Amino acid sequence: MLSALLLAACDAALTGVAHENQPPSTELSVRDTSLVDNLGEEGRLTSTVFVSWSGTDPDGYVAFFELRYYGVAEQPGPEEGWVETTRNDTLILLPIERGERTANVTFEVRSVDNEGLRDPTPARTVFPIVNSPPTIRLSSFDLPPDTTFTIFTISWTATDPEGEENLDRIEISLNDSTSFVSLEPSVDFVTFVADFDRDGGGPDVVDAALYIGRAFQRTNITVPNLRLDDENTMYVRAVDRTDTTSTLERFTWHVRRPTGRVLYVNDYRRSSWPVVQEFHLSLLREYLPADVEIDVWDLSRPYTTGSAGLRVRSDALPAHAAPDLRETLALWDYIYWVSANAAGGVAGNNMPYAAQVMDLFFDRGGRLMVHTPMVPPADPQENLGNPALLVLPISEAISLPDTVRRIELAIGAPILPVDDLPGVDTPLPALASDRFFIGELPFESQSENIITLYEAEYRYRTQSGSGGLWPAPRTVAAISADRRVGLFALPLVNDVTGAPAIVGADGDPAAGREAIKLILQSLGFPGR
Repeated sequence: MLSALLLAACDAALTGVAHENQPPSTELSVRDTSLVDNLGEEGRLTSTVFVSWSGTDPDGYVAFFELRYYGVAEQPGPEEGWVETTRNDTLILLPIERGERTANVTFEVRSVDNEGLRDPTPARTVFPIVNSPPTIRLSSFDLPPDTTFTIFTISWTATDPEGEENLDRIEISLNDSTSFVSLEPSVDFVTFVADFDRDGGGPDVVDAALYIGRAFQRTNITVPNLRLDDENTMYVRAVDRTDTTSTLERFTWHVRRPTGRVLYVNDYRRSSWPVVQEFHLSLLREYLPADVEIDVWDLSRPYTTGSAGLRVRSDALPAHAAPDLRETLALWDYIYWVSANAAGGVAGNNMPYAAQVMDLFFDRGGRLMVHTPMVPPADPQENLGNPALLVLPISEAISLPDTVRRIELAIGAPILPVDDLPGVDTPLPALASDRFFIGELPFESQSENIITLYEAEYRYRTQSGSGGLWPAPRTVAAISADRRVGLFALPLVNDVTGAPAIVGADGDPAAGREAIKLILQSLGFPGR
């Protein structure tokens, strides 16, 4: 009986007419329907604005919101342009027409309830906005040296007060501040590769192909007006979506045209480098055909030490080993490199910096002749991972045992050939020291990939003053078995007087030069 009464009471509570679903309402955090009059021309906002809103529903809940924005001159239809969101706020870039600096933009938002009913009176305001110009600056760490060959890299940083999405493009040009080539706004690192005639006779003003990023990604973009053997100015600017430009950044440097297939690298970082360079260049000119040009790259300066006593890598080298130094070294078929120290540690030395990116040079059939003494660093740890030691025909750079104070090569000490040069019929001449060598060490060459060319009769001095004949290793010259790299590890010339430091066993002053010419022949350097 009680259950029946309760059931009857429940039925009675459900009688009547159901109310219709009521629409939700929406409020913006900005209560003014228009900020144009309140802020005025001087109080305009940047075109990137932060907007928040809220919604309520009297008989359910707000499921999501819809928003849209448009210029005040536009009249979209009631249901046009709405974008759905479940957020209650957004940072939004409001549109300004191209060529215009200011705009008044209507922003609307409306709530949608759980039954799909929309607020019939969306919250609305008008934002007065002004566009601010983008900015761009060249990266000082990535600028080319004062002089480059026909491959060089430049980078920059572009920003926009309204946010990165407001950047439309980067514009660059060479030697013309009125005509630009456009790049995507995300591009900030480019390498130029000049299209020039290696055999001479080509134009002095050429196009440069553009590569993007450190991965050296090729594009179909070319930049005209690169001047060879002349000064060049690169211009770069950022442009936003309203065509407002940043200030124009510029950089000026000199571009050299490679004139031949042979490169002489002066890495002799002492004040006496002119004497050494003249000796080796005259040797090369004697050996090479008369019509073969030699490009000279001076890496001898700065040869002083930097802060904290660290050696300074030459500022003539590109800032990046890859891609610009890798691509630059591959411009030549033959490189003749003369160094005062390629094995004395990685930090600050030029040869280790270049050796890490010589892969492309060798892949294209390049051949390398290196003159460098084996001068070890004070701390052997400084040579760990030295790329130069991996490129050179050396199986191991030696360190003296603690009991040995030094090893030396006396005047008249024999420097004798060991193996025959591959591909050369003429035997290497027997040589002798014509000066007292004390700081230059021999190296280990026991490897199937290395052919030992010369061994020298070193003597050692112990800490107690005794001495004797240094047993091994004694190698001072070698060539890789694939005939790609040759190494002579004793100076050929006195860098003060210009006199030969190595002569023939019979006293012939030209014997050292003739030995190098035979090594060049084995390496495939073009000869007379």
